[in-house]
Amino acid sequence: MRNLLRVARHTRYHAMATNRSSTSQRWIQLLGGMLDASSAYKVSPHKQVKCNLCGWSGKHFVDFHVGYDFVFKKSVCPECYSHPRHRSYKYTLDRILSEYDQEAIRVLHFAPEQIMTELLLGNPKVEYLSVDIDHRRAMRREDIKNLSFKDDQFDLIICIHVLEHIDNDRKAMQELFRVLKPGGKALLDVPIDINRSSTYEDWSITTPEGRTKAFWQWDHLRLYGLDFPDKLRAVGFKVIEDNYILEKGELFIRKHGLESTTSYIGTKN
Repeated sequence: MRNLLRVARHTRYHAMATNRSSTSQRWIQLLGGMLDASSAYKVSPHKQVKCNLCGWSGKHFVDFHVGYDFVFKKSVCPECYSHPRHRSYKYTLDRILSEYDQEAIRVLHFAPEQIMTELLLGNPKVEYLSVDIDHRRAMRREDIKNLSFKDDQFDLIICIHVLEHIDNDRKAMQELFRVLKPGGKALLDVPIDINRSSTYEDWSITTPEGRTKAFWQWDHLRLYGLDFPDKLRAVGFKVIEDNYILEKGELFIRKHGLESTTSYIGTKN
């Protein structure tokens, strides 16, 4: 029961916060989350999904509610709370880290997710540093638009679902490029609407409801389109469009709850 409540709090937190729910409405949200998690754990002779990060298997992943009736269906692992982007990037990180032949790989991780941190710290070659604008959430406080590091410092940068929160995302991209070592790689992932050719911004939209409906979450400042890799190229990155997950096929993607999209890896000559 306690575990189900923890899952519900994670998957319904945004919905409860953005909707400014009453106490009774919050409990209804939590009950819905607990029922969803209970269904995911339901014993079945045929486990339909499996998390590639923590090894959990069950009937289905759990819905993630971001408020105002906006739901990412069957996306969260109820054990490690990983989302499709995290499970997808496990394969990317495994491949990238295996390519380095040096003894120490300097890794800079923005807005660190616990499950990704554990994955990286499990690699003996990795010299890991996590950063966030909120010092309580990482090893060190850093402003992505004004990093304190010297040029050419990191072999690998991980910046997953961060840039959509930044007002001046071009400045942030420039800083990421600056501190990446020549020959290094940057995993740069943002929510992308594949039906949009260009990124959508509207600075007149300031309410949580307006931003959720326009940009998919209350604290997002834009919704990227298919021009995202061009934005990276504009600040100096050479962009690798990685279709490894897509090439694994729909059955594999559904089983592990992966993002069925192209991943973008920035490199520096």
